[in-house]
Amino acid sequence: MKKLVSMFALGAMAVGLSLGSSAAARAEGAASPAKPVIVDVALQGDGVLLGQVVNPQGAPLAGAAVRINDGKQQLGTAKTNQDGYFAFQGLKGGLYQVNAANGSGMFRLWAARTAPPSAQKGALLVSGQDLARGQMLPRLRTWMQNPWVVGGVIATAIAVPVAIAADDDEEEPVSP
Repeated sequence: MKKLVSMFALGAMAVGLSLGSSAAARAEGAASPAKPVIVDVALQGDGVLLGQVVNPQGAPLAGAAVRINDGKQQLGTAKTNQDGYFAFQGLKGGLYQVNAANGSGMFRLWAARTAPPSAQKGALLVSGQDLARGQMLPRLRTWMQNPWVVGGVIATAIAVPVAIAADDDEEEPVSP
């Protein structure tokens, strides 16, 4: 019986903690989406950005439309050649988004002599890279922020072992 009481006390504490953390998460606002990865790229002479568009298997995509913008406006469009390469001219250092064939990337462009040693020589876009994979995770996160759902999961996790333990206690004694 002591075991049963301590299990209920532990369960009640777990429900209280989960409801409190859920309320705190709601008070802070919804989880912010993941920040995009920003890749440093060194511009070629005269502000030329070189890049390539490939499919998920790494094969180049010929004839893909490529767009570049600075967050305020579209700065230009280009088409990839037979090897998937494209180029934009007249760019300055700064943050740019490049979109092509269901793929996009954020690039911090650097003038040739100011680029850090880790900067890439060109931009690589993978077509289909932006597809939503694992789409259930955001929905699961939404459900798990609901205190009723969390409480139900915890209550079930407590009630099932308690019911099993209670059932084991009610077995008839074996007579010798």
